[in-house]
Amino acid sequence: MAREPAPRPLLLEWLAAGTSLLDAELDQAPETWVSGPSALPGWTTAHLLTHLARNADALNNLVTWATTGVETPMYPHGASGRLRDIEEGAQRSAQVLLKDVHDSAARLQDSLAGMPEAAWARTVRTAQGRTVPASLVPWLRIREVWIHLVDLGTGVTFGTLPDALATALLPDVVTTLAGRDGCPALIIRTQPGGTPLMTRPSKPLGSMTEVKGTTAELLGWLTGRAPGIGLTCSPPGLPLLPPWL
Repeated sequence: MAREPAPRPLLLEWLAAGTSLLDAELDQAPETWVSGPSALPGWTTAHLLTHLARNADALNNLVTWATTGVETPMYPHGASGRLRDIEEGAQRSAQVLLKDVHDSAARLQDSLAGMPEAAWARTVRTAQGRTVPASLVPWLRIREVWIHLVDLGTGVTFGTLPDALATALLPDVVTTLAGRDGCPALIIRTQPGGTPLMTRPSKPLGSMTEVKGTTAELLGWLTGRAPGIGLTCSPPGLPLLPPWL
């Protein structure tokens, strides 16, 4: 079963910092920006913001599940209902959208702050069908907030992430990518002197492609948010990657 990658106080600190940065970025963005394209293919910024809001509510459902013991799915109407909510929500005015992002994030943080100690150890189920402890919920939100901050295109990059958060995120990203069809056999090594991460550890080392770079550069490339400029590769030539998420 998946475990949280850092102690709970640190996870909540990363979540609060990401939420505050998101609020700050949205507060200074012009309203016309909402209707423009995001970095995600096929989605406007309005789609991305709606997704962030509904993700907060979905994770709040898992907090409710853990707190009450009553099964509460992330998305009660399934994947089709989730996509419908995003499509419909993206048609709203900028003012309504931005308030939704702020209010939904605040609801989730309030719910997390009020969780009884016993609830953190209870198991819940993600939208992908994984059974996880409720203590993983802050991390699931951290990934959404910080990575989609990059997608908003306001100037936040993977280099903006707190160093310890970026370090914790990299093995998570590699593990997720390794589960995708078509993922090549990679050795991922942060410089200087990082512990290697492998997407196909059962493969002979000589058959793997080793990619080195800073944590931020590697995160950008592995998640498909950056072309990998600055990375070094042996043998030469960065391989094609399947979509990360």
